[in-house]
Amino acid sequence: MTRVAMVLSILAGIGSLAYGYWQEGYSRPALWIALLGIAWLLAEWRRLYWFASAALLMMVFSAAFGVWREFPLVWMFLGALGGLLGWDLSDFARCLRYAAPTEDVAEMERRHLARAGMVALLGAGLAYWSTVLQVRRLAFEVAVGLSLLTAFGLVRLMMRLRK
Repeated sequence: MTRVAMVLSILAGIGSLAYGYWQEGYSRPALWIALLGIAWLLAEWRRLYWFASAALLMMVFSAAFGVWREFPLVWMFLGALGGLLGWDLSDFARCLRYAAPTEDVAEMERRHLARAGMVALLGAGLAYWSTVLQVRRLAFEVAVGLSLLTAFGLVRLMMRLRK
């Protein structure tokens, strides 16, 4: 179940980034992004788990470059989110290989996928909200305070979900 979700999230992330780049006329980088996804899936098949971190880094940089060049925000965000979920599920699948035979692996997978899904939906909702909500004037101190409050709230949510 985790492997299927990991492959789907990698494909969704890579596909979103590649489509966003291709839509803006960057066909060569779109091809390289697609090749990155194929390489990532091959690395998972060959159990080269370090590649997931490198692929996540490249996907986040590609999404950040796309946002900087004002590519469609939805494709860049979905690409980064798919990369993050793929990286997390890759690490979780690696950890499951070392689970004791007495542990309920199916239940562990179900709980982890539920948590990852909630965090992904929350992140997608916050990203959508940030594109819709436009505040004209906001003091720098207030913006920093709201950012810190948001980060603190997300950390507390993650700690609570882990328990």
